[in-house]
Amino acid sequence: MPKVLQKTEVYKRSTGKNTNLDTRSKFVYRYKHAHSGKNPSWSIDKLVPLRSCLIHNNSGKIIFGDLISNIPKWLTVLDVEKENVSTGEIENFECYTNDFKSSNDRKIKAIKRFCDYYEPLYRKREVSILFHTFTRADLASLDISMMLECAKVRYEALKRSIRGYLWVRQLKENEKMDFGYHIHYHLIIAIDRLEVKKIPDELKFDDRWGQRTDVEFVRKSVRGYLMKELNHNDAELLNRRHYSISGKLV
Repeated sequence: MPKVLQKTEVYKRSTGKNTNLDTRSKFVYRYKHAHSGKNPSWSIDKLVPLRSCLIHNNSGKIIFGDLISNIPKWLTVLDVEKENVSTGEIENFECYTNDFKSSNDRKIKAIKRFCDYYEPLYRKREVSILFHTFTRADLASLDISMMLECAKVRYEALKRSIRGYLWVRQLKENEKMDFGYHIHYHLIIAIDRLEVKKIPDELKFDDRWGQRTDVEFVRKSVRGYLMKELNHNDAELLNRRHYSISGKLV
């Protein structure tokens, strides 16, 4: 194994190519951008327009004319070189990605950063992780930025200042909702260990959000829970950030 890692690192430094080592199968994958282009299936006529709503992260401002897309606009082809480090055999092929996947990959990295920091503290029982859900964001009274400020005040009132947070906006297909999608947020909060049998009513935000909210403790595995709940989107709100993580995790 040390030789494999050394060989991979030498290749990265000498070529600058993106290299990934699959330690289970002992393959090295090297990716190189081939070309990108507009998705022929994408059309502005297929976008779903939103009426004015508070679904962004600019406090106090109302959006007009936001668009939902369930089809990626840009497609990218990557040349892949797959090397079997045991036999030296090399296979070349193409793989495909798109702007939706790239955006989701960045979100996953933020989730992993949050989990990498707080999972060890959670297992040591030093922190509690709470998982908030804010439904029907297009009909809410506040945007997520303003809602986060409200949450900070209420947590401080309980003498549990927020150590770190992560929010993610999701769009899930739902025929009963306007535009055919349920637009909602998940806000994950890390605080000093809170041992209670019932989550305090102060941490339920229906009164401020203006729509139904929910809150629960994350149990057993922070990484497993968040990856399961936050990994999927049925569509994207164009040109709007769909996640944010606190700049400092403590």
